[in-house]
Amino acid sequence: MKQFYGSAAFFYLLLIGFAAYSVYYLWKVFLFVKGNLDARKRYKEKYGTEGMRNVNQFWGWGALYTAMILYCIYAGATIQSTDEQAAWFRMAFLFVGLILFGQMFVMIVKRSAVIGRDAFVFEDAVIPWRNVLSMDPKQKGLQRIVEMQTAQGKYILSREMGLVFHDAYEAWRKAKKEKKGKK
Repeated sequence: MKQFYGSAAFFYLLLIGFAAYSVYYLWKVFLFVKGNLDARKRYKEKYGTEGMRNVNQFWGWGALYTAMILYCIYAGATIQSTDEQAAWFRMAFLFVGLILFGQMFVMIVKRSAVIGRDAFVFEDAVIPWRNVLSMDPKQKGLQRIVEMQTAQGKYILSREMGLVFHDAYEAWRKAKKEKKGKK
């Protein structure tokens, strides 16, 4: 059995398995990002661009992900070929870099939104403000999050995104009350 783990066949078997998983994962990430772009397009068609604002809170995390991806590329490229395990390390750095690349796009979608007067876009959904049922701040491990329950489902926001959404929701409620008061 030890000979099998050290053989080239085992290496290529793992290489094919990791490559297949990476392709599958990146395809799912592509569909997730495409869903977000389609939702933004639907929002613009239905509500227009007046009063619309983009909320982007991914810059810090994006820089960190980019640094880690660049490190994976650098580490994979500079491994000494004389090392017995060089091929294994190159494979590991390559696939970790690919997974981080996909995670970076997931993070960008989850930390950006379109907020308008009547609705907002988050992930792959256009959600009218009237469909928001609750926004509950919670502590999840060391991280503070906001669970937003809507008629379409439950969404988990970062604390900062939750504050932006809460302020926009309160502005919508205030405008709705003022509109009712004028009638």
